[in-house]
Amino acid sequence: MVICPKCRSTKTVPILYGYPSYEAFEAAERGEILLGGCEMIDGMPHEDYGCLECRYRWSKELLPATKITKIRYKVVENGLCTLDSQKTWVYEFYPDGKCIEYFYQGQDRRYQFKTEEKVSDKKFYKLACRLQKIIGAPLWEKNVVEGQVCDGCNYELQITYADKRKEIIKGDVAGGTFDSILEKFIHSIFPES
Repeated sequence: MVICPKCRSTKTVPILYGYPSYEAFEAAERGEILLGGCEMIDGMPHEDYGCLECRYRWSKELLPATKITKIRYKVVENGLCTLDSQKTWVYEFYPDGKCIEYFYQGQDRRYQFKTEEKVSDKKFYKLACRLQKIIGAPLWEKNVVEGQVCDGCNYELQITYADKRKEIIKGDVAGGTFDSILEKFIHSIFPES
């Protein structure tokens, strides 16, 4: 369920772009969708949800960094190891500055250790701004570098927004854009990671 990031209403619906069919007009009249118009700029983020209560329209790419409620960064070691010796690190960062590191060994779903640290909410906000600036940029301005390696570590970056939706980005830890930003942030909080 998508929640309006402005008024917190659950009465939200997707926005349909393009010339609407007869069925789309009926769905809009029933409050099942909103009509977004026929023109879109290719490669540009556009509003994809709207609130029926306050009439606010948004997309997670266009939300300000203050609407990020959680950043989760998972790093999995791959390569020449068995599943029992595989190592996984999960880092969670929250707007209040709470930072948690989990370490998992093998396929065990219980963490081996957990470390909690606290940073200023400004430090979290700075990280959120850097990530959201890249995510919300038009395609021709994204300028994202993706490093690729055959063995080493891969990552999954999951950003949760106030509307309850998530942006998920996957890649290899190899000096790319997202992994470099997060690795630097993590080492400033958990120096032994």
